[in-house]
Amino acid sequence: MPEARLYRGLVARFTRLDVCGRPVYGECGQIVTRGFVSVSQSAQFTEGEEISQPAADGGTCLNIPATNTFSHYELEIVLCAVNPVLAQIIDPSVELVHDGEEIIGYDTGDSSGLSTNEVGFALELWMAVSSEDDVCTGSVAQGRWGYLLYPRVVGASEGDLEVANAALTTTFTGTTRAPNGWRRGPYQVWADANGVPGPLPQPMPPTKHRRLIPVTTLRPPEPETECLPVDRPVPDPADLYVTGVVNETPRRTVRLRADNHGLGPVLVTWADGSEPQQVADGTWVTHTYEGDGEYPITVADAQTPVVTATRSVTIPLPADEPTLTLSGDNPDNPFEITATIGLPSHANRTATVDWGDGTAAEEVTVSAAGTVSVLHTYQFPNIYYVAARRGDLPTYRTREAIRVPVAQAPAAEVEADPDDPTGMTAVVTYDNTGNGLVAIDWGDGTPVQQVPESGTAEHAYTAQGDYTIRVASVAEPTAAVELPVTVPLGQDEPGPQVTAAADPSDPSGMTVQLDIDNTGAGQPTEPQATAGADTSDPSGMTIQLDIDNATTA
Repeated sequence: MPEARLYRGLVARFTRLDVCGRPVYGECGQIVTRGFVSVSQSAQFTEGEEISQPAADGGTCLNIPATNTFSHYELEIVLCAVNPVLAQIIDPSVELVHDGEEIIGYDTGDSSGLSTNEVGFALELWMAVSSEDDVCTGSVAQGRWGYLLYPRVVGASEGDLEVANAALTTTFTGTTRAPNGWRRGPYQVWADANGVPGPLPQPMPPTKHRRLIPVTTLRPPEPETECLPVDRPVPDPADLYVTGVVNETPRRTVRLRADNHGLGPVLVTWADGSEPQQVADGTWVTHTYEGDGEYPITVADAQTPVVTATRSVTIPLPADEPTLTLSGDNPDNPFEITATIGLPSHANRTATVDWGDGTAAEEVTVSAAGTVSVLHTYQFPNIYYVAARRGDLPTYRTREAIRVPVAQAPAAEVEADPDDPTGMTAVVTYDNTGNGLVAIDWGDGTPVQQVPESGTAEHAYTAQGDYTIRVASVAEPTAAVELPVTVPLGQDEPGPQVTAAADPSDPSGMTVQLDIDNTGAGQPTEPQATAGADTSDPSGMTIQLDIDNATTA
């Protein structure tokens, strides 16, 4: 962004806040003024405790300096224009004096008034900009101004007042406080690349006390002598949080909370034919589905129903926790780990992974399929616990342990047992030399077989079908190889089964009856069979069958 030099305050806007630090919408909620002299900021810190211990010889045994922690900003606001309503926005303990419906003054100094430590105001300031760059960037720019925001100021009170042969000024002091509920704000203060005006491009973090934007190209508001309404802005779609109910089987009850950013109730449509339900902002609500399936839940802002958020849920609900699989897939680097994270369909698409080695937790976004694979390289050998958490509800987590460096998967291959002509016996040849015992899961539900670190193992299947044999190191179960097999093994596509017998309807015994079973040949077309005399039998009593099953394979 261009370098900007800010100078000279131009316009200030004061906005009423509620006890949660959110703008108060409705009549007389803001005042825009040029009538200020200065706004001064002083950072305040909480002093830590110094730890010092003298040694017996008079020297220093231990000395750890104190660490200061940021607390808040102290603000001093000097006004040169007296406005009773502005005084009340800044200091809610102020009482206005009326003559009929006209406000003619204000009273201060009553300690029994409304506490100013909870109800406060937001302060926005626009400043002039001096820059060596173009005065306006882009054809749609209205100019260039600096923008400063204090999203929540509380505890304000009027300071010293002196009446003399000089301009009368009024001084207020207050402190910033977190959390704030400003989010993107109710006003248009920023223009995007297309010149479209709107609120702050990113929400104000609740824990922050100030935001400075060196250059905005949207014109500041015009000063007004009257108190203006604060219009409810078009809200962002509500943030949705969805879980199931603990210990419910099957999981058909959905718990939902919609965060509508302090803008009031929402309407929830459960997509099962039930009536839409109005729910207060930020409260949990439950709904039980009668049937299984996919249900797209829609949450609309009650006042602006065109603003919606949607979350599809699968009934019965899967577990609320993420899934986590750890593996070492890089044979060239046994310190590199792959974490495959899966989120339930009712979670949002973000997760965090803590690798357990002191590095910062990593935020990831899952694919449309609900999974993501993330790589991480460890520095030192150890056993690490890796934790995956849902991004929307971090209390739901899954932990898995992995030993680093990762043992490589055993080398393994499978073939048919040459001594079993039926092809129902599989023989696995494996090698895990140096990494210990091997566990073989034959994939048919039989117990896992534990075998020495190298050799062969065989297993007789009782049913035809497709199976996956998993060969893993016992010491490191994530070091595994999977071998898909089709039983019977070592055979081509099975042909039709033909059984010949005498035709019971022919007492002469001169007729042959054939029973042909082509089940599982893959196509509905029947095999082609041609009968003729066996040329090797001069008596003519032998039939030769030519069967063509090529079209059914």
